[in-house]
Amino acid sequence: MENSERNTDIEIRALKTRCTELERRLSGLENVVYVAKEYLTLEEAATFLGCTRSLLYKMTHLHTIPFYKPTNKLVYFERTELVDWIKRNRSLSDNEIEEQAHRVIQNLSTRKV
Repeated sequence: MENSERNTDIEIRALKTRCTELERRLSGLENVVYVAKEYLTLEEAATFLGCTRSLLYKMTHLHTIPFYKPTNKLVYFERTELVDWIKRNRSLSDNEIEEQAHRVIQNLSTRKV
């Protein structure tokens, strides 16, 4: 491989690395903007939630996520409702499940007495 080809390869790798970094920073800036907005479009909500648009469409169709459709065409989401929805769908840790099971067993054993 000639010296100029090696330099070109190095430059291409550097550009790819820089593009990846810029995409990461842009994503972070988008999230900052979304936090400032009260209502999000479907595209913005999908980015905010880190899911695909098709999944979000499916969730609206099944009414598993809160949304607004004022013109019966465009779909909007209230950011605070999305955060609340995320919090309502929390999964318990193994320790929390074990603690709940222990409490249930204690309650059952005290009722038998």
